[in-house]
Parts: sequence; C-alpha cells; structure tokens
Amino acid sequence: MKIGFIGCGNMGEAFLKGIINSKIVKVDDIFVYAKSKNTHIKNTYNVNILSNENEITKVADIIFLGVKPNVYFAVLDKIKEDLSENKTIVTMAAGITISSMYDKLSEKRNIRIIRTMPNLPLMIGEGCIAYTFSENVLSDEREFFTELFNKIGMAIEIKENLYSAIIGASGSSPAFVYVFIEAMADAVVAAGLPRKVAYQLVAQSVVGAGKMVISTGKHPGELKDDVCSPGGTTIEGIKVLEGDRFRGAVIDGISAIIEKSEKMSKN
Repeated sequence: MKIGFIGCGNMGEAFLKGIINSKIVKVDDIFVYAKSKNTHIKNTYNVNILSNENEITKVADIIFLGVKPNVYFAVLDKIKEDLSENKTIVTMAAGITISSMYDKLSEKRNIRIIRTMPNLPLMIGEGCIAYTFSENVLSDEREFFTELFNKIGMAIEIKENLYSAIIGASGSSPAFVYVFIEAMADAVVAAGLPRKVAYQLVAQSVVGAGKMVISTGKHPGELKDDVCSPGGTTIEGIKVLEGDRFRGAVIDGISAIIEKSEKMSKN
C-alpha cells in the first residue's frame, strides 16, 4: 500500500504525521509533493519527495489531496489522466463534495473517494477526523481507513450533508479556542502572572476541561456548576461573560462558519 500526498499544508501535514505515528504504513511507502515545503517535509519525516503531482498519482494507491480548496479542481484536471480505477482519493478541504469531485473526474467515476474533515490538533495526536466514503469503497477498504483514522485521532463516520456543521464543531473551532486562551492569558498577565506561566496554566485548563467532558459524560453545564460555588469567584466571572453575550457571540461565530461552508459547497 503506497500513500501519496499532493500538497502538504497544515491539514496535510497533520495527516502525514498521524499516519507515520500510526505505523500502519511504512515511511518508505509514503510519497509527497509539496512545492515549497518539500525540504521541510523531507528533513522532518524522511519520506520520499517527488517532483510533481503526476508522479505522485502514478506511484500511489491512496492519494491525499492536501491543496487549497480554490485549486482543488485545477489539480484534479492535471492528474486525472494518470488516475486508474484502483486509486483512492482522500479529500480534506471545505466545500469540496464527493459529487463535485466526480463531476470533474467525468468518465473516471470508478475512482474511490473518501471525504474527510481533519483539524490541526492531529499534529499532536489530539485531533478529530470526520469522514465519509463514496458508495464504491469496498468493505475491506472501509475497515482499513476506519482503523487508520482512529489511530490518528478521534474518528467519526458521518453523513455528507453534515459536513458544514462538522467544520464548525471541529474543523475551524480550534481557532476559537486559541483566541480564548490568548484572551484569558492576557487577563492574568495584566494581574502580574508571567506570560509563559499564563499560557501553560490556561492551555492545560482547556485541555483538562475538554477531557472531563469526554471522560465523565457529564453535561458541560453540570461541570460548570461544579466549579461555580455560591457567591464565589467563578460565578462572578460567568455573570460578566453572560452579560457580554459570550455564548451568543460563540454561536454567531460558528453559525458564520457553517454558512460560509454551505456557500463554498454550492460554488
């Protein structure tokens, strides 16, 4: 099984690192073409570097298409003559649907397609992958990819019509968390805490809070109540956040992501 990457930006590299760490595929069987990142990828992961998209397409059984959404179809046009029916394409871009891929592949509709939505924390083994198989993906292939994705991060198979919501839930949401961490750190730095210590404490608190939601199965509101003692410091802060429409702002932000994703899927 040979795996190829055409493009290796943040999401592509997250997948690449996760695949290497999973040990399901040998490093010698991984091939990458990433233009300006070729040297970085070679020095960091010691995979095979090829000189263009077509070389990747010819050698790889599975092709991770890690380019930006605005050039997806241009790249697909460039490589489709080298796509044989035993190839599988893994997509990872917002707005690129399975049906739109088949529209561009035209006569090569036997190519198997797996649509994914990864997120950046895959780089450290703490990410999420939502995935959907095209109808022609065989059962043994489904088992292989399900095992692979679960070794890389938290993997959930979903219906394709839910992708815009998935982008809001996990694809884009880490950026919200980074802004939240930065804001909380700024507040405690203003109170005298060294910035390095502030980032460590705040970031670990976010990690721990998230893991408690997953491991305990408790409703987030219940866990919030566990921290908010009557008349205490935490509830005072919550009161301010609610007054500043904290939840409403988050909901509006995620809704904007979903709306943008829906528009991209229709273009």
